[in-house]
Amino acid sequence: MKPEILKDLQQYIDEHLKMQLICFNLSEACDKLGYPGFKHFFQVQSQDEMLHQRRIMNYLMDRDATYKMSGIKVETKTFKNIIEILNEYVALRSYFAKISDDFSANALKVNDFQTAKFYEWFIIDFFEEISETNDLIAWLEMSNGNHYDIDKRVAKRTEPDTEAVIDPFAPHK
Repeated sequence: MKPEILKDLQQYIDEHLKMQLICFNLSEACDKLGYPGFKHFFQVQSQDEMLHQRRIMNYLMDRDATYKMSGIKVETKTFKNIIEILNEYVALRSYFAKISDDFSANALKVNDFQTAKFYEWFIIDFFEEISETNDLIAWLEMSNGNHYDIDKRVAKRTEPDTEAVIDPFAPHK
């Protein structure tokens, strides 16, 4: 594997580890604001990030490459309301969409079509998550301050399908 591709994948796994920790922080922020459903939503998302890390690790190992977890630090933010939390999450997912696009383009520049294809799964996943979260924000803004039903709805978020997430070339569901 070319060094520039390995460098991108190493950064990618580090960013997913950061996101896992950030999701735990967002879960805690939701709990402090009294949103048990959103607390659950972000705990499930944190688990999804861990599975994303496994997907990247499996891809690297399948290509006879190695990975190294870096020392990761994340800041804890304070939020005034649930919409601030969700807007922060959209900003983070948008960042992931951008680096996924950038890393995929980098792979294409060096004719590593396999790695470019690998990133496609993430690009689709992030688009869906951004869209879903923007819908949640819109529903909260239209709810006249009654967030109870929306919080109950997100509490039903199911755990990710582990096998479908960790297989580097499993189709996106």
